[in-house]
Amino acid sequence: MSAVPNVSQLPDYLKLNHAFQQIRNNVRTTPLLKSDTLSELIRGEVLIKAESLQITGAFKFRGAFYRLLNLTESQKKQGVTAYSSGNFAAGLSAAGQLLDIPVRLVMPHDAPKSKVNNARRYGAEVILCQCNKPSREEAASAMARQIARDHGAVLLHPFDDHEIIIGQASVALELQEQLAMSGKSCDHILCPVGGGSLVAGSSLVFGSNTQVWAVEVDGYQGMGISLENGRRSRAKGHILCDCDALLALEPGIANLDIVLQTGVRGITVNPQKSHDAIRLSFQEMNLVLEPSGAVAIAAIMDNPALFENKTVVAIGSGGNVDPDKYASIIQA
Repeated sequence: MSAVPNVSQLPDYLKLNHAFQQIRNNVRTTPLLKSDTLSELIRGEVLIKAESLQITGAFKFRGAFYRLLNLTESQKKQGVTAYSSGNFAAGLSAAGQLLDIPVRLVMPHDAPKSKVNNARRYGAEVILCQCNKPSREEAASAMARQIARDHGAVLLHPFDDHEIIIGQASVALELQEQLAMSGKSCDHILCPVGGGSLVAGSSLVFGSNTQVWAVEVDGYQGMGISLENGRRSRAKGHILCDCDALLALEPGIANLDIVLQTGVRGITVNPQKSHDAIRLSFQEMNLVLEPSGAVAIAAIMDNPALFENKTVVAIGSGGNVDPDKYASIIQA
């Protein structure tokens, strides 16, 4: 792991807000929805930041657009290559289409069809990698590096990148504005975590009065283990899991550097609990979430005493789920 930078090296609020202003006309302002059921459960207030309604169906578009916006003109002509299980792929594809930048993507062969189709719909070239859990990230990454070399393209990491983190911080900045407009403050924010760009960006925005949580699934809690150890550590994986966007075995270096300094705490849920959260979101708010995007809500449902009498925001980070899979969850 790289050395943890000094606090002064972290992006300050002015830089984060400047980035937000650069992209806000191209991103969708997503609603903040109250869950009466969860609010009653914790005897407080639970709000859902519905990033599943973002362009391409996930928060990932924000960081991807900001990252491409800040390429040099030469790099834009060269195009970019990245690997992704799906949501970053779609976000990067859409950003590339808007900015006229060629995009090549390596995706796992078992990525949800909805996510593969989403990326192709925006004009990206998609190469499927025959890679298996839990090592599929490493295999896809190696293939992406080779493709980038072959084509002279810029290689992008889906989450371990300071500019992508800064772009993802716009979720929290937008949330901050929405809370201020309603005269509310927030005690806890829960972020689904794969590599950690969302939780890192969110923790940069909210101060010490708000506890930011990194929510992971059993077997893939690399961020939580790293926070406990105070250094980058690896999860075991090997557990069958349909939270495909959360299967990174260890957090990004840049992401961990940030969350170690900003007081983020880790919490882990059984991936099957995300199905309960999906059903609640659909039945109460008519909100479609994928399993990965529902784990923050699942963490509240599983740990109500932890959030008792507090105002809590759960980020519903994505809603790209195959229709048959979604129907089976809703009907269970």
